[in-house]
Amino acid sequence: MTLRTLTERTWLLPLATATFLVFVGGSVLLVAVLQAPAWVIGLLLLPSFLMTTGALAVALADLLERPSERFRFGGRLLWVILIAIFNVLAFLPYWICVARHPWHDQPAGAAASERRRV
Repeated sequence: MTLRTLTERTWLLPLATATFLVFVGGSVLLVAVLQAPAWVIGLLLLPSFLMTTGALAVALADLLERPSERFRFGGRLLWVILIAIFNVLAFLPYWICVARHPWHDQPAGAAASERRRV
């Protein structure tokens, strides 16, 4: 899978945040309230882990491919630091502030590929 392909999947970012919240809420509900055995948390962990890992790859690919002038709030370095520190909790703000905004009909990776050709 190329960086360009990953940057087209930014819809995974809010989905990963929602999956994480369902994991945390579901774990608390099952273990604390419904008295389920603790191993049930492992069953809920797998989808959350897979979604978070995939969304992290998408977010980093989008950060690398998006032209610097297309960051609406903060710069590339700010978002790299936020995603590195807060991980799944930073996906939704990144998606709202940066990733869901188009590049003015410029396909993902076009700016980077143009610089490589010169």
